Amino acid sequence: MSLLEANGIVSGYGGIDILHGVSLKVEPGEIVSIIGPNGAGKSTLMKSVFGLLKPRSGQVVFNSTDITGWSPDRIVHQGICYVPQTENIFPSLTIQENLEMGAYIRKDNFRHKLEEIYSLFPDLRNRKNTRAGKLSGGQRQMVAMGRALMLDPKLLLLDEPSAGLAPKLVELIFEKTIEVNKTGVAILMIEQNAREALRFSHRGYVLAAGENRFEDTSENILSNPEIGRLYLGG
Repeated sequence: MSLLEANGIVSGYGGIDILHGVSLKVEPGEIVSIIGPNGAGKSTLMKSVFGLLKPRSGQVVFNSTDITGWSPDRIVHQGICYVPQTENIFPSLTIQENLEMGAYIRKDNFRHKLEEIYSLFPDLRNRKNTRAGKLSGGQRQMVAMGRALMLDPKLLLLDEPSAGLAPKLVELIFEKTIEVNKTGVAILMIEQNAREALRFSHRGYVLAAGENRFEDTSENILSNPEIGRLYLGG
């Protein structure tokens, strides 16, 4: 049984359908990338998985439980955490306070988890009393990822983690994503830096016009000349 299965998802905003029967799966321990042109429905799919949008039809199953239409707070308790592309930190709070906010539903002492996050993102430890609003884009992204990881999720949803970052910081965020995955956390990621993301992903999905166009191992997607010409810039 897959960790996550989305089957035939139809979803959208108001009276307009953006997704027209999209399906995907994530196996335990995988990194899966969703790529495609702007407006393809990538973020709509992720929001539908996480309960920010209620699918009009289709099914979302996580860890053998049907979570279709569940609210995000119920889904978080099941073991999925979501890092949106924007507005993903509390700018007026310090780094430490942001991370502590991530542990809001934990009933145990989460200090050990704080230490794990600071070990993963040592730049944050050195500035833990700095207000998050004063951080660089790359540091903010680390805070957002760290806060999500405070709950020990089984699956981490990342929506454009490298958006707006300088190339050096893009490389750093991708390195940290790989490190997170090596701890056993499965990752479903949307990325415009498609080639770079696919190089360290296990599998990928290409969405276009709200439909599945291609699904394969990352290696096969990268070597497919048609996908390269249409979706990867040649």
